Amino acid sequence: MNVVAIVDQKKRILYRVIRSRGAEHDSTAFKNSSLYSWLSENWTWMKDKGFYFIGDSAYSLKSFLVTPFDNAVHGTDEDNFNFFHSSSRISVECVFGEIDLRWGILWRPLCFNMKHNINTIDACLRLHNFIVDYRESHLIEGTDQSVDRETFDEDCRRFMARQAKVGRVGVDGGELEVRRDADGTINLGVTLPTKS
Repeated sequence: MNVVAIVDQKKRILYRVIRSRGAEHDSTAFKNSSLYSWLSENWTWMKDKGFYFIGDSAYSLKSFLVTPFDNAVHGTDEDNFNFFHSSSRISVECVFGEIDLRWGILWRPLCFNMKHNINTIDACLRLHNFIVDYRESHLIEGTDQSVDRETFDEDCRRFMARQAKVGRVGVDGGELEVRRDADGTINLGVTLPTKS
């Protein structure tokens, strides 16, 4: 599935379109959305307010959408612009990373019909927003995600322990830490039957 999303700096999903198949180009999926039609007709309202969307190079430069410079030479003004543009855009990448890491159902291809795939993805996005709202309402700093990280680590370990019967999680030498219980035994995140 190709998911088009608008994300704020708190990592809250403000708008999403989940209608396109994965092979469809990002810009085509965006152009097929009702938001794109509205923005094409009302872009002056955003310009007057000083608002613009920031998109990656998959999108076309529009009056309401700022994209990076192509083939910017290192050290030029265009290269500097691209650096800050990318830094501003990183939150959307983080959101999709968090969603993918948090919800184990997304760790494999969704094998439902299209309607159920869309509903599943939408549920994951809505639950993500619920967690962002919870963090904010309980004054958990958005930049300190140690609580989330511990939850992600634990969920990943439990999933991997059930699926692959392994005690560590990582991709090509990623995280090689092994969580251990107080007695020093490896904690797989699940209660394993003991031999009597």
